[in-house]
Amino acid sequence: MDITPTRHGLRLSQHGVVISELRVSPGPTQSVWDVLSALVIVLAPRGRVGVLGFAGGGMMAPWHGLGGAAQLEAVDLDRASYELFCQHCPTWITSVRWQQDDAAAWLQRQPADFDLVLEDLSLPVGGDVLKPDVTWAGLPELIRQRLRPGGRAVFNLLRPASDRWQPEFDRLAGGFKNALVIHLRDFENRLVVAGTDLPSARQLSVRLKRALDQLRSRQASRLHVRTWRPARQTSPRAARTLSEGT
Repeated sequence: MDITPTRHGLRLSQHGVVISELRVSPGPTQSVWDVLSALVIVLAPRGRVGVLGFAGGGMMAPWHGLGGAAQLEAVDLDRASYELFCQHCPTWITSVRWQQDDAAAWLQRQPADFDLVLEDLSLPVGGDVLKPDVTWAGLPELIRQRLRPGGRAVFNLLRPASDRWQPEFDRLAGGFKNALVIHLRDFENRLVVAGTDLPSARQLSVRLKRALDQLRSRQASRLHVRTWRPARQTSPRAARTLSEGT
């Protein structure tokens, strides 16, 4: 892992891919972690929030910048990144209940009472950083089983190894009743929000942009929220697109 000092903290990267922006004071990272933090705030979980893949705690600065008060329950295999977080952000340690473990193994031991589970796992493979295979098949169903009725899941996705988004979206979101996809202009990441009870694409877009404006994150004007439609329910032409909500 490469560690680079920045104006507000540290940047953690592997193979040239940024895996965390560790900002040491509340505020925006100007990156995908702003959007992830704003999503959690906007979806307003009242109970347990699980974070699979904490890395260096990239979402903690925007989370606190938006007034996040709940204790996050996080799991990660990488202790070194967590120790960097503890070293540089000691006042935030109590905001996170962190455990070193495999995310799926940890989740299997949890009761089905999560209000929200955020999946933010990554894996260095052959000079690149990819999502682990379990993100696309296996983990989505396990997450769904651990949500309370009305709970939501959020996935931070990187381009699949197959380079085909739609089949992987169908595998990941197919077990949920509804799903929304967030496209980011500055990043290849796509964020998926899934669950039984979701706001419309337009409602989520408005709320998300309002929170990001409050955070003073430039990502407020650089995202689009769309409704996921499984390929099997659309024509061959439409299967290559997502219906836009904004």
